[in-house]
Amino acid sequence: MDELMRYRVTGALFLFALAVIVLPMVFDGDGLAPVVVSPIDEQVEVVPVPTIEAIAPPSDYLQDARALAEQVDEEGFDTRHGTRFGEPVLTLPAPDTAVWAVQAGSFAERDNALQFRDRLRGAGFEAFLSSVKTDDGLRHRVAVGPYLDEREAEVLRGNISERFDTEAQLMAFAD
Repeated sequence: MDELMRYRVTGALFLFALAVIVLPMVFDGDGLAPVVVSPIDEQVEVVPVPTIEAIAPPSDYLQDARALAEQVDEEGFDTRHGTRFGEPVLTLPAPDTAVWAVQAGSFAERDNALQFRDRLRGAGFEAFLSSVKTDDGLRHRVAVGPYLDEREAEVLRGNISERFDTEAQLMAFAD
């Protein structure tokens, strides 16, 4: 844009802004009629706020928070099962397992786990990550679930193993 055109555009914008500000003042007219409110003649009674003497009942929240803090290491992993605090816990199935997940893979590199999780999600599976400390170091598990029916989870395990050329395994989805 050449300099002369820039001056014209700037001038036009200035005149437009000036018109937006001034024209409503010119065509406004008298506006709304003012409303006169009569003063209150009577005295308003101020009610004092009563002081509360009751004390909140004792709580064990602080004790619970301290107990929870003792279960989490300095890196944020639960010391009972090694899973990162707040992530789903996958364990080996037990006879009383009620909730199931299919572990589709386990990766040392988080980026690889995220890519595989995204592939599963792209194929329509409810995939998630669960990081765990092991003797071999930190592992990022990619799993699908949870499922309440073991047979449904077993069918899904076979489907994922075949479709993604992996050795998926059935896991207990613990709380």
